[in-house]
Amino acid sequence: MAYFKRYQLRVLAGIAIAALLIFGSLKIFPAVYQGNTIKIGYIGTYNLETIPTEVLSLATQSLVTEGPDGKPIPSLASHWTVSGDGKTYVIFLKDNLAWHDSTPVDAKNISIAISNVQISALNNKAIEFRLPNPISSFLQALDKPVFKAKTFYGTGEFRIVGIDQVDSVIKRIRLHPKDPTLPKVEIKFYTSQQQAISALKMGDVKVLKVANAKAFQSWPNVNVKQETDESSLVTIFYKTDDEFLSSRDLRQALSYAINKDNFDGEMATSPISSASWAYNPQVKRYDYSTAKAKELLSRTGQKEKTITVSVMPGLTEVAQQIKENWEAIGIKVNIKDEKTIPTNFQALLAINHLSPDPDQYSLWHSTQKKTNITNYVNVKIDKLLEDARSTKDEGQRKDSYFDFQKFLVEDEPATFLYHPYTYQVIYKNVQPLYNKLPISK
Repeated sequence: MAYFKRYQLRVLAGIAIAALLIFGSLKIFPAVYQGNTIKIGYIGTYNLETIPTEVLSLATQSLVTEGPDGKPIPSLASHWTVSGDGKTYVIFLKDNLAWHDSTPVDAKNISIAISNVQISALNNKAIEFRLPNPISSFLQALDKPVFKAKTFYGTGEFRIVGIDQVDSVIKRIRLHPKDPTLPKVEIKFYTSQQQAISALKMGDVKVLKVANAKAFQSWPNVNVKQETDESSLVTIFYKTDDEFLSSRDLRQALSYAINKDNFDGEMATSPISSASWAYNPQVKRYDYSTAKAKELLSRTGQKEKTITVSVMPGLTEVAQQIKENWEAIGIKVNIKDEKTIPTNFQALLAINHLSPDPDQYSLWHSTQKKTNITNYVNVKIDKLLEDARSTKDEGQRKDSYFDFQKFLVEDEPATFLYHPYTYQVIYKNVQPLYNKLPISK
């Protein structure tokens, strides 16, 4: 008893320290667990059919992928053959491929669907694609993630373990790695950039791509990386059958009147990205010149000079600058905010998402009533697009696309403004984890 009294304070202190350690461990262990999970934010509304390819690429691969020069190279495929008439493609699979459930990848259990294409497995290693017409860019259609039929079992470094949905809209995707040294990944989706940025500020996500990162430039705990999105092209589309905009002189005047120097991106001169093998650097340039714009405008003889510009989300500031530029040459501009691409418009400011392949048949060929949003008709352009997509000779394709760009830009049914910058904002404490992911490359 005397011994206990003598050391009572030490015993009580020891018990208190032990209690604090136990309590602390309950707090620390969840943090350690969460510390090996990287949370990435995405902006947009998606369902099971429209999950971003970048997300799915964590979980699986495509039959064919895009090489550094934008041309198709094998991924799950080992090689392919093309029939003489260009209508039949046979894709051969690599050896020893396996799904996440450890079953072998078989041509008969690959889930893939392409509109207006007949698909059949010739055997367990070969898939045949029969096209109604030859399309030289068809291999680009195979650059999409593939899964085992009726499952989300893929072939990638990560396995999808959960998808949370609300009324078929995806809110979260959870992925676990095959390699225990890699982090777990949680993808969270937000309907607007404002919601996503709020989540980033609160730490609900640690990685996010945004269109403007000014709010984060002074944050000491994040890295901000600027990239040029060559696959996106901010464009003004003109209704070429509009009474006012049917004049080529007027459309050219509008292009000359725009000062592109202040746009947040790399200036564009063509409907095809400068990173493409088919890009023509010799097309007509519309360098900023109010004098040239006014000269062309005077030729039109137009008395009523008013344009309504329909503007897609996220481009309001750009629209205001265009309005100032056009009003400086005497054109009144009305701005109309849109949520989706309108059927009827006079001029439309939007982001055109470019395919890795330069084929732009759907956007500019006169027969494509649903997708040729400018109602553009030009027999020469039609022929060039037809020739470019029907030949297998790369040199002939390049020549056709060079001429396509030359004549289209001369006619100017649209003003090609710039390839926007995107900004990846990432917390510094998760940068090492993020660098381990395939999508960080």
